[in-house]
Amino acid sequence: MITGATQKISAENITNKHLNHQMQIIDLALPQKSSLISFSGMSVTGYGIAGTSELLLGQINSRLILFCEYLNQSIRDQYDEIMIYLIKYIFTALLLFGVSYSSIAQTILTGVVVDSDHQSVLAFVNIGIKKKNIGTSSLDDGSFSIVIPLQNENDTLTLSMVGYSELNIPIQSILITHKKTFQLKEKTSTLNTVVVTASKLVERKFGIKKTGTITHFTDGSTHQNDIFEIAQRIQLDTIISKITSVNLHINQSRKDSGTFRINFYKYAGNRPSERIIETSIIQTKQIQEGWLKFDLTPYKVYLKGSFVVAIEFIPTKRTTHPIYYEVKLGGSAKSFVRTSSQGEWSVPPHHYRLFVTALVSDKKNKLREDEWEEKESIPVATLFSKNVNDSFSIFVSLPKDYAKKKNQNFPVIYLLDANVYFDIIADATNEIHSKAILVGIGYKDFVMMDSFRNRDYTFPKASPKDSFPISGGAFNFLFFIKNELIPYIDKAYRTKTNSRTLMGHSLGAYFTLFVLMQEILNTDHTFKNYVAASPSLHYGNKFLMDQFKQSVVYDNSIQQNLWLTFGAKEDIEDSTGTEGSDNFNSFVHILESSKYKGINLKVEVYSAFGHMETAVPTFVKSLKGIE
Repeated sequence: MITGATQKISAENITNKHLNHQMQIIDLALPQKSSLISFSGMSVTGYGIAGTSELLLGQINSRLILFCEYLNQSIRDQYDEIMIYLIKYIFTALLLFGVSYSSIAQTILTGVVVDSDHQSVLAFVNIGIKKKNIGTSSLDDGSFSIVIPLQNENDTLTLSMVGYSELNIPIQSILITHKKTFQLKEKTSTLNTVVVTASKLVERKFGIKKTGTITHFTDGSTHQNDIFEIAQRIQLDTIISKITSVNLHINQSRKDSGTFRINFYKYAGNRPSERIIETSIIQTKQIQEGWLKFDLTPYKVYLKGSFVVAIEFIPTKRTTHPIYYEVKLGGSAKSFVRTSSQGEWSVPPHHYRLFVTALVSDKKNKLREDEWEEKESIPVATLFSKNVNDSFSIFVSLPKDYAKKKNQNFPVIYLLDANVYFDIIADATNEIHSKAILVGIGYKDFVMMDSFRNRDYTFPKASPKDSFPISGGAFNFLFFIKNELIPYIDKAYRTKTNSRTLMGHSLGAYFTLFVLMQEILNTDHTFKNYVAASPSLHYGNKFLMDQFKQSVVYDNSIQQNLWLTFGAKEDIEDSTGTEGSDNFNSFVHILESSKYKGINLKVEVYSAFGHMETAVPTFVKSLKGIE
């Protein structure tokens, strides 16, 4: 037993002896990527290297807290000495890795959320920085913990909950005052009288409910300590209707139950906006394969017209296992997702098998057989390619004023993986870049696309570790586009031959960069713009990166635009350390050399996105810069 009266323990002895206590408080033997912990008074501030997992940071911080609680008063008297030693020890190691202080600092805020009138704790409060994808939610006991990066310490922390007024507090104010209790004030709402038509009412479904011919597959919420919210636009009639249920198709049973909140938002033209129902609808459900039904008959939810319904997955403990649900590719539905409280909505490359039921006028909805949510675009042509010896489905979306402007030529955007992205990007093109013709290059169906994109988007042939049964056909596919597809489009439509764009994601982005390389080498200028979202730069033992690094550029006077993006969470998804981000950064460095001064490079790393989430925002943002 250690007693303050008889024993003085040095910082060095503590680090050598007591950190290996039975609680295994902290292991300071640094791994490949380390974490620096600093202290100011009794508040904990954690610092993590880019690439270090948040899980590791959380473990270190929680263990340090346990360590401090374990120390008796004698050791606490030497607290500053101990912490200085620890900081020096780890910071010295960090310097060996070449990590700068400014790039790694972050603060951890903790507190509890309560009702301002009754002082009762509030669970499942959304807490975060708006549209920065930095957030968390309070637990059953109202407590929360949130990591704030150094660059966001001048932002505002927002706390919101259905039925309560939003609370906004500058983070600097929280740090200065050491605020730990956050009070939300309940809204005083008046109930509006709802008038329902006297005609016969029937319960009908609105949303995606069929499997049909559209390919479906499984997605899921992530391991997280924050909310995960999926949403879908719903279109009712102009007559107000009572919403009776929300339904989501689950693809895999789970032993643990799940807690969910049903939210309704205004549809702001391209994203959900403010809540339109201020009723807290929280339900706990057993997770069984099949339709998961949220009964809303006890609630007074009356809506009409266009709105967004959302299912919010609420973590009830710090480690929450994923819930797997069914999604579909293609179609005209509008879906959204966000992975943090107060976070920004993004558009996924798929739609959710999600629908609502509502009591509606039988007369008004009798003819609603072919719901727009279930529809998908039909190819305008099926082209057989002599170069590839296969057929391709060609999708085309024309500008709204194409028929009126008979003397005008239009830019053309060639989109790969059209079976997945065409409908989404067609909508965005009409909204953002109404003067472009969108041409989608697809296959007979998604199953064919999933197989033959490996054949068509790659060169050289795959190595054994890539595990592709067929590959290496990028030259043949390029010849199809240049010698067969483009002449077909130029003949059928009024096109600007000096303003073509090629865009792709993943292997599609790899092919996009492959085409750029070929055009540089051959001084060809078929395309003016290239859009590459999360390119698979690892393919072929980094063949494409080596090509760009070693190739001789004969003519860099022609200006070409390249949009290049990456998701910061891709490394975590792939469990490959930092290989993905290292490849991306190295490739950007190559393109920034004077050899490629003819390339107008636009680079963006999406901090909150994984691999599949980068495609749509990259494509949509690039539309604004296409002329």
